[in-house]
Amino acid sequence: MLPEQHDILFTFIAIVFAVFALFVFGNVVQHCRERETANGKMWGTVFGALAVLCFFLTSHMLGLIQADQLAFFFGTYVWVIISVLLIWGVFYKSEGIGERSPPIIRGFFFWTAVSLSLAGYTNWLPQQRSDPPPKAEAIVGDLTMEEFSEMGRVIIFGAKQVAGQKSIGKGQCPLCHTFDPGDNIGRCPNLFGVEKRSHDRVKEDRYMTSPLASGETEPSTGVVKGVPGELDEEYRRAGGPDEMTGEDYLRESLMCPTCYVVTGYGKDGDTKSPMPVINKPPISLSRVEINAVVAYLQSKDTPGEFGAVTVPLPQDDAGNTGGAPVAEEEDDSEQPTFVTGQEDIQAMINTLGCPLCHTIPGVEGAMGALGPVLHEKTNAPNRIKDPNYKGKATNTKEYVRESILNPSAYLVFNEEAGEAFPDGLMPTTFGQMLSVEALDKLVDFISQTEAPAGS
Repeated sequence: MLPEQHDILFTFIAIVFAVFALFVFGNVVQHCRERETANGKMWGTVFGALAVLCFFLTSHMLGLIQADQLAFFFGTYVWVIISVLLIWGVFYKSEGIGERSPPIIRGFFFWTAVSLSLAGYTNWLPQQRSDPPPKAEAIVGDLTMEEFSEMGRVIIFGAKQVAGQKSIGKGQCPLCHTFDPGDNIGRCPNLFGVEKRSHDRVKEDRYMTSPLASGETEPSTGVVKGVPGELDEEYRRAGGPDEMTGEDYLRESLMCPTCYVVTGYGKDGDTKSPMPVINKPPISLSRVEINAVVAYLQSKDTPGEFGAVTVPLPQDDAGNTGGAPVAEEEDDSEQPTFVTGQEDIQAMINTLGCPLCHTIPGVEGAMGALGPVLHEKTNAPNRIKDPNYKGKATNTKEYVRESILNPSAYLVFNEEAGEAFPDGLMPTTFGQMLSVEALDKLVDFISQTEAPAGS
């Protein structure tokens, strides 16, 4: 869920609850006036207070973001409504007028149960959308830290937002990470509270020794663990202390995910991270973009407060050697990613983001571990014969085409995890992103991929 979204359905239900509480108050007052034996002052006070409380809770919900709305609704509001219904029942029972209870009580119980069931189910379903990478946009003029942090948020989540969906930006982070308390999809750590953890992490004994010791070089990235001064000059922190800081840990985690793997989220005994290196293809974030992401991670848990941000603004960054061409005007009608087929296969695959999740022989940097290894020349025929295969393909090319256009047709079994790869991780929009020529070219290439000799 995006931090800025509001849940329209639960907001509507909260308003209905407030109106219902007001109706209950009026109903009780009416019965008390009709019956001299009823303690109208006591019952009126009780239900009047409940009605005021429901309006206060509704007003409070209107100002919350989606994740907080759901937590507040199920943690507080729903129990207040249940209390209203129960006390209303007690009123009818104690006054001996149970037979005069309005049908709306039973109807409201039924409506509430159905609404919450449907709302809970639709919010439980995995909902993702993948925006095309934003256009390269240079920095013109001075940015505020709020604007710089927002730039990092756009890199993570994308510029466009759809209520109830998890948007994905150039950084592709929401494919595996979550950002709100209590929200965990299990593929990679939840990044709520990461700013505080970053300072504690660099002091842990496990960070200093696993999976490689501080001062050792991680082979695949060339990053020297725990020594920020040894990063490539293009990405190195300018100025500040020589020792490792929380900012350095965040930057190192982006540029060298295997330098430290959070317990339970790695492969080979938590010695190898499935996360791609974000300063290399296909993501290839620049120095300014990495700093913007770090700024967002350092400030996201304290909206409006940027005291914890330690990265410099682009105009104050002495190590920023990039140019500053004129920024393009914003285009509200930004066109989606479309591959024509005229591109070379490496460019096509990088544009589509395949290396983020797949290891693909013959494609530089395609070492993703979130999805199946693409050795389809040998794998596809075996999968078609699998009794669990329910697709329509009869040969390798048909299987590859089906996997691209309808990835849910067959979920490959992940032998390492002991379960199928998760459904819903691979986008279902490639049919709108590929021309006929591009799709044929991609299918032809992937159909010939196989494990390197001797592996």
